[in-house]
Amino acid sequence: MRKRLTKAEFFEDTNFLLLCRKWNDHQDCPIHSHDFYELVVILDGHGRHVTGAGEYSIKAGDVFLIRGNMVHGYADTDRMTLANILFDPHQLGLPMRMLRDLPGYHALFRVEPRLRSYDGFRNHLHLDTEELSTAERMIARLERELEDKRPGYRFMACSYLMEMIVFFSRAYGKPDRQNSLTFRRMGEVLSYIEQNYSEEITIDRLTKIAGMSESTLLRTFKRVLNRSPMEQVMRTRILKAAELLERDDILITEVAFDCGFNDSNYFTRQFNRAMGVTPTVYREKNRSRKNV
Repeated sequence: MRKRLTKAEFFEDTNFLLLCRKWNDHQDCPIHSHDFYELVVILDGHGRHVTGAGEYSIKAGDVFLIRGNMVHGYADTDRMTLANILFDPHQLGLPMRMLRDLPGYHALFRVEPRLRSYDGFRNHLHLDTEELSTAERMIARLERELEDKRPGYRFMACSYLMEMIVFFSRAYGKPDRQNSLTFRRMGEVLSYIEQNYSEEITIDRLTKIAGMSESTLLRTFKRVLNRSPMEQVMRTRILKAAELLERDDILITEVAFDCGFNDSNYFTRQFNRAMGVTPTVYREKNRSRKNV
């Protein structure tokens, strides 16, 4: 039976969902799930990672993310030491959107977890000896900060976590990692959309960046994000528009043009379809929240 673990079983303070644990000689663990992120770094030994979609060999240097609600466990462990970084980025208020220009972030945190069952774990992040040593030091620092609980530890622990996320994302995005090329290119497509949403974006341009045929790109996007590439472009533009609408010093027409819409009426229709309200109503609601 698959056990679902709750936040209360792991976190001492459910108002601060960040925990770092190092497990020496980790034993086999039955499959389970939870509704928070688990970043796993294998520090020594080896074993098998059991998921709802298959089993994969893991060894020292492997890094992978278990997103919320993913089923997983461990089997055939042999002197396996691992570090678990458990966290909820939304509850912690981490500025994850600032990472959207980093292809390795998209590849490691969005693409690889969702395509793991299709590629047999072949495109995961594997650290070399030097990188693994750096990761161990970062993990020890985070673990110590959370244990000592000195004044300001929550802020400092979040900064250490963010540094770690950038470190792993950059490592995954290195050009010499040929095993992650396909996923890295998907990350580059997502980063391109994030950085060029205000310009014209065509499916031809996205296929060139990805190095894929249009049908392969469409299929990959569907598996990763459950939407097409152009739907992702539209979603990005709408979310950027929502950010701009929270400011009072920019006209709605300007918001439309700044977010890649050449027709403000078309922008209003698309925004209403995605957000359930018009841009004007969205701005008024946001203004009311600020005045409460």
